[in-house]
Amino acid sequence: MNDEPLISIIVSVYNISNYVPKCLDSINEQTYSNLEVIVVDDGSTDDSGKICDEFGKRDHRFKVFHKKNGGLSSARNFGIEKAKGEMVALIDGDDYIDAGFIKAMYLAMKADEADIAVCGYNNLSPKREVLSGKMATAKLLVGQENIDIIACNKLYKKELFKKNNIEYPVGCKYEDSLTTYKIMVAAKKITYVPRSLYNYVKRDDSIMGQADNLERLKARERAAEEAVDYFAGDEFLKQAAEVAVLTAKYAFMDAAAHGEIGKGHFEINAEWINKNLAKYKKNRLMTKKLKLYNSLNHVKLYRFFRTIV
Repeated sequence: MNDEPLISIIVSVYNISNYVPKCLDSINEQTYSNLEVIVVDDGSTDDSGKICDEFGKRDHRFKVFHKKNGGLSSARNFGIEKAKGEMVALIDGDDYIDAGFIKAMYLAMKADEADIAVCGYNNLSPKREVLSGKMATAKLLVGQENIDIIACNKLYKKELFKKNNIEYPVGCKYEDSLTTYKIMVAAKKITYVPRSLYNYVKRDDSIMGQADNLERLKARERAAEEAVDYFAGDEFLKQAAEVAVLTAKYAFMDAAAHGEIGKGHFEINAEWINKNLAKYKKNRLMTKKLKLYNSLNHVKLYRFFRTIV
């Protein structure tokens, strides 16, 4: 009898026939064996669905579902609903994971009695650290090292989604930024695994590859503003969310200074920052970099600074 708990890996697939075999192979090669793999074909019109079905025929752990296209959030929500495991991992079907991904994350969660495990991806290798959900959420919002917004380099206790009625927002791009902070704050403890076990594949035709700079910046700003409202009853986390709003405003200015979006966004956001400077002087979660930026509160001075840095 297997004493290891069942872990569900949810794979979201849409028109990625050139990438999904490597993703599913990497899951098949996991050193942790007690898995169920929920493969959600989100209405693919290429051969992705057929490839997934072949994996399902070869390995009983792979359960393939075909649904009408609803977007990444819809596919993830569907998979979480179907999952029977105590823990879930969310993998994008065009990425792939190291063979020890699940085992390392599970062992870290078990050793630290954590609700979420996070590992590095690409060149990010966080140091081993255990934080409360509240502190991890604050670091996420403030943008400190080791904390990231993406959903896929994590292993979660499934009950975090169910008990807190957390779903990914259907129809929205950048759904991770609107959801990850809610999951993190619901966790009592979060552990960070000092290994880069998740491999993010950049594709020109992916959502991120097709991203319009202005749309991406607006989504970031919206997520930060929603977080301020979400944490209205907790002054510490509210201040962290307010820092996230300020960082989003500076991101608009930086993009405008470098010609990535219209120049008018520089002045609009500079005006907002100048109006709110007094509030941020009282914010105890301000980073040194943001304090420096705020000291350059003359529009021409900041524009010059950011075009050369």
